[in-house]
Amino acid sequence: MALLLLLFLANILTISEGTCEPGIVKQIHLLRPRSGAGGNSIPGLSCLSWRLAVETNNIIGWKTVPEECEEYVGHYMLGKQYRKDSRAVAKEAFLYAQSLKLAGDGKDIWIFDIDETTLSNTPYYAQHGF
Repeated sequence: MALLLLLFLANILTISEGTCEPGIVKQIHLLRPRSGAGGNSIPGLSCLSWRLAVETNNIIGWKTVPEECEEYVGHYMLGKQYRKDSRAVAKEAFLYAQSLKLAGDGKDIWIFDIDETTLSNTPYYAQHGF
């Protein structure tokens, strides 16, 4: 009976600690974090919120990365996640381009545009780094 209990507990531990992708950190963020007025800030969380707001164009007219988020943005842009995000976007753009039906009359053209975020951040990063 003791052996059965030991095997059961070992199995539960293995299942609860296992992950389908190695290296994934299990982060839990509170829906209403206790930060800001009257609370202690949670390191990195405000930068995650700032990044999401910028990416969804909910912060309009920002000129530079907030000073407290420089390290976060630098780690993101030089890290694996930025490359993964870029690959995902490039793949979707490629699939979209493949799905288009061209007229075949030689008048079809592609116009490539540079995202305004890249234009606004490039001089800042060139001068200040991350």
